[in-house]
Amino acid sequence: MPRLRSVFVLSVSAVLLAGCATVADDGAAAPEPSLSTSPSPSATATPTKVDVAAVAKADSWLEGAVLPSGAVPSESTPASTYPFSYSYYAWPCSPMETRTAYWTIAGADVIDTANWLKEHPTAGLNDPVPIPITVDDETEYDTVTLGNVPEPESLEGIAYTVNRTANGVAVRAEIGVFREDSVCPEPPDGGRWGGPGQG
Repeated sequence: MPRLRSVFVLSVSAVLLAGCATVADDGAAAPEPSLSTSPSPSATATPTKVDVAAVAKADSWLEGAVLPSGAVPSESTPASTYPFSYSYYAWPCSPMETRTAYWTIAGADVIDTANWLKEHPTAGLNDPVPIPITVDDETEYDTVTLGNVPEPESLEGIAYTVNRTANGVAVRAEIGVFREDSVCPEPPDGGRWGGPGQG
Protein backbone atom coordinates (compact mmCIF):
# COMPACT_ATOMS: atom_id res chain seq x y z
CA MET A 1 0.00 0.00 0.00
CA PRO A 2 1.55 3.38 -0.97
CA ARG A 3 2.50 5.86 1.71
CA LEU A 4 1.11 9.39 1.60
CA ARG A 5 3.57 12.24 1.77
CA SER A 6 3.68 15.99 1.52
CA VAL A 7 6.41 17.79 -0.38
CA PHE A 8 7.48 21.26 0.62
CA VAL A 9 9.85 22.74 -1.96
CA LEU A 10 12.63 24.35 0.06
CA SER A 11 15.64 26.47 -0.73
CA VAL A 12 18.74 24.49 0.18
CA SER A 13 20.89 27.50 1.02
CA ALA A 14 19.60 28.18 4.53
CA VAL A 15 17.11 27.16 7.14
CA LEU A 16 13.82 28.89 6.42
CA LEU A 17 11.90 30.44 9.26
CA ALA A 18 8.60 31.44 7.70
CA GLY A 19 6.26 29.60 5.44
CA CYS A 20 3.44 27.25 6.17
CA ALA A 21 1.65 27.98 9.41
CA THR A 22 -1.20 26.16 11.05
CA VAL A 23 -4.36 27.10 12.87
CA ALA A 24 -6.02 24.75 15.28
CA ASP A 25 -9.69 25.46 14.56
CA ASP A 26 -10.05 26.58 11.83
CA GLY A 27 -4.22 12.37 -13.81
CA ALA A 28 -1.68 14.37 -15.41
CA ALA A 29 -1.85 18.01 -16.33
CA ALA A 30 -2.05 19.01 -19.96
CA PRO A 31 1.17 20.35 -21.51
CA GLU A 32 -0.04 23.72 -22.76
CA PRO A 33 -0.64 26.71 -20.47
CA SER A 34 -3.92 28.53 -20.37
CA LEU A 35 -4.98 31.52 -18.35
CA SER A 36 -7.58 30.69 -15.77
CA THR A 37 -10.86 32.54 -16.00
CA SER A 38 -12.50 34.42 -13.18
CA PRO A 39 -10.90 32.91 -10.09
CA SER A 40 -12.69 34.04 -6.97
CA PRO A 41 -10.26 35.87 -4.68
CA SER A 42 -10.81 36.39 -0.99
CA ALA A 43 -8.94 39.53 0.03
CA THR A 44 -7.92 40.42 3.55
CA ALA A 45 -9.76 43.08 5.49
CA THR A 46 -9.75 46.43 3.73
CA PRO A 47 -6.94 48.63 5.10
CA THR A 48 -7.71 52.14 6.27
CA LYS A 49 -5.59 53.56 3.43
CA VAL A 50 -5.75 51.93 0.01
CA ASP A 51 -2.37 51.35 -1.64
CA VAL A 52 -3.44 51.62 -5.27
CA ALA A 53 -0.17 50.20 -6.66
CA ALA A 54 -0.26 47.18 -4.34
CA VAL A 55 -3.90 46.50 -5.18
CA ALA A 56 -3.13 46.67 -8.91
CA LYS A 57 -0.16 44.31 -8.58
CA ALA A 58 -2.07 41.76 -6.47
CA ASP A 59 -4.98 41.83 -8.92
CA SER A 60 -2.66 41.46 -11.91
CA TRP A 61 -0.91 38.43 -10.36
CA LEU A 62 -4.29 36.86 -9.62
CA GLU A 63 -5.70 37.54 -13.07
CA GLY A 64 -2.46 36.41 -14.70
CA ALA A 65 -2.13 33.15 -12.76
CA VAL A 66 -1.27 30.37 -15.22
CA LEU A 67 -2.86 26.96 -14.64
CA PRO A 68 -2.77 23.73 -16.65
CA SER A 69 -5.45 23.17 -19.27
CA GLY A 70 -8.61 21.86 -17.65
CA ALA A 71 -8.28 23.96 -14.48
CA VAL A 72 -11.68 25.14 -13.28
CA PRO A 73 -11.95 28.10 -10.88
CA SER A 74 -13.64 27.29 -7.57
CA GLU A 75 -15.79 29.80 -5.69
CA SER A 76 -14.53 28.52 -2.32
CA THR A 77 -12.19 25.94 -0.82
CA PRO A 78 -12.73 22.80 -2.92
CA ALA A 79 -14.19 19.75 -1.19
CA SER A 80 -11.82 16.98 -0.06
CA THR A 81 -8.90 19.36 0.42
CA TYR A 82 -8.19 18.86 4.11
CA PRO A 83 -4.74 20.53 4.14
CA PHE A 84 -6.25 23.75 2.76
CA SER A 85 -8.36 24.09 5.89
CA TYR A 86 -5.45 24.21 8.33
CA SER A 87 -2.24 25.00 6.43
CA TYR A 88 -1.41 28.34 4.85
CA TYR A 89 1.57 30.57 4.09
CA ALA A 90 2.29 33.02 6.93
CA TRP A 91 3.53 36.26 5.36
CA PRO A 92 6.39 37.47 7.60
CA CYS A 93 5.94 41.11 6.53
CA SER A 94 2.88 43.21 7.25
CA PRO A 95 0.63 44.71 6.21
CA MET A 96 0.37 42.90 2.86
CA GLU A 97 -2.14 43.17 0.03
CA THR A 98 -3.35 39.58 -0.28
CA ARG A 99 -5.57 37.43 -2.46
CA THR A 100 -6.50 33.73 -2.38
CA ALA A 101 -7.95 31.68 -5.24
CA TYR A 102 -8.69 28.00 -5.89
CA TRP A 103 -8.96 25.74 -8.93
CA THR A 104 -9.70 22.06 -9.47
CA ILE A 105 -8.27 19.84 -12.22
CA ALA A 106 -10.05 16.55 -12.83
CA GLY A 107 -7.86 13.51 -13.50
CA ALA A 108 -4.63 15.35 -12.66
CA ASP A 109 -1.70 14.09 -10.57
CA VAL A 110 -0.13 16.10 -7.71
CA ILE A 111 3.50 15.82 -8.81
CA ASP A 112 2.75 16.29 -12.53
CA THR A 113 0.69 19.39 -11.77
CA ALA A 114 3.35 20.83 -9.45
CA ASN A 115 6.07 20.30 -12.03
CA TRP A 116 3.86 21.87 -14.72
CA LEU A 117 3.41 24.93 -12.49
CA LYS A 118 7.17 25.07 -11.93
CA GLU A 119 7.73 25.09 -15.69
CA HIS A 120 5.05 27.76 -16.34
CA PRO A 121 5.41 30.53 -13.73
CA THR A 122 2.94 33.38 -13.65
CA ALA A 123 3.97 36.19 -16.02
CA GLY A 124 6.75 38.32 -14.61
CA LEU A 125 7.48 35.90 -11.76
CA ASN A 126 9.93 33.03 -11.35
CA ASP A 127 10.12 29.75 -9.45
CA PRO A 128 12.83 30.24 -6.78
CA VAL A 129 13.60 26.48 -6.87
CA PRO A 130 13.20 25.55 -10.55
CA ILE A 131 14.50 21.99 -10.15
CA PRO A 132 11.74 19.49 -11.10
CA ILE A 133 10.26 17.39 -8.30
CA THR A 134 11.25 13.74 -8.66
CA VAL A 135 9.70 10.90 -6.66
CA ASP A 136 9.86 7.14 -6.47
CA ASP A 137 7.15 5.04 -8.08
CA GLU A 138 5.90 3.52 -4.82
CA THR A 139 5.03 6.71 -2.94
CA GLU A 140 1.80 8.62 -3.49
CA TYR A 141 2.12 12.30 -2.64
CA ASP A 142 -0.93 14.18 -1.47
CA THR A 143 0.39 17.76 -1.15
CA VAL A 144 3.11 19.87 -2.77
CA THR A 145 3.91 23.55 -2.21
CA LEU A 146 5.90 25.80 -4.50
CA GLY A 147 6.36 29.52 -5.09
CA ASN A 148 6.45 32.19 -7.76
CA VAL A 149 8.41 35.31 -6.82
CA PRO A 150 9.62 38.46 -8.60
CA GLU A 151 13.24 37.81 -7.59
CA PRO A 152 15.21 35.26 -5.51
CA GLU A 153 14.57 35.42 -1.75
CA SER A 154 11.61 37.78 -2.23
CA LEU A 155 9.00 37.80 0.54
CA GLU A 156 6.17 38.71 -1.83
CA GLY A 157 4.75 36.61 -4.62
CA ILE A 158 2.50 33.56 -4.96
CA ALA A 159 2.49 30.47 -2.76
CA TYR A 160 0.91 27.60 -4.70
CA THR A 161 -0.37 24.47 -2.97
CA VAL A 162 -1.35 21.42 -5.02
CA ASN A 163 -3.49 18.93 -3.14
CA ARG A 164 -4.80 15.51 -4.14
CA THR A 165 -8.59 15.12 -4.28
CA ALA A 166 -10.88 12.15 -4.90
CA ASN A 167 -10.94 12.80 -8.66
CA GLY A 168 -7.79 14.80 -9.40
CA VAL A 169 -6.17 17.80 -7.72
CA ALA A 170 -7.05 21.17 -6.28
CA VAL A 171 -4.70 24.15 -6.55
CA ARG A 172 -4.62 27.10 -4.16
CA ALA A 173 -2.82 30.36 -4.92
CA GLU A 174 -2.01 32.64 -1.97
CA ILE A 175 -0.87 36.01 -3.28
CA GLY A 176 0.94 38.59 -1.18
CA VAL A 177 2.17 42.02 -2.33
CA PHE A 178 4.12 44.62 -0.35
CA ARG A 179 2.28 47.81 0.53
CA GLU A 180 3.99 51.17 0.95
CA ASP A 181 3.84 50.68 4.72
CA SER A 182 4.90 47.01 4.82
CA VAL A 183 7.50 46.18 7.45
CA CYS A 184 9.60 43.00 7.49
CA PRO A 185 10.94 42.18 10.97
CA GLU A 186 14.40 40.74 11.43
CA PRO A 187 14.29 36.94 11.60
CA PRO A 188 15.49 35.44 14.87
CA ASP A 189 18.90 33.84 15.40
CA GLY A 190 20.46 35.23 12.24
CA GLY A 191 18.29 33.12 9.94
CA ARG A 192 16.17 34.28 7.05
CA TRP A 193 12.50 34.20 6.25
CA GLY A 194 11.29 31.55 3.80
CA GLY A 195 9.62 32.99 0.74
CA PRO A 196 6.21 32.04 -0.67
CA GLY A 197 5.82 28.29 -1.03
CA GLN A 198 9.17 27.55 0.59
CA GLY A 199 8.22 26.40 4.04
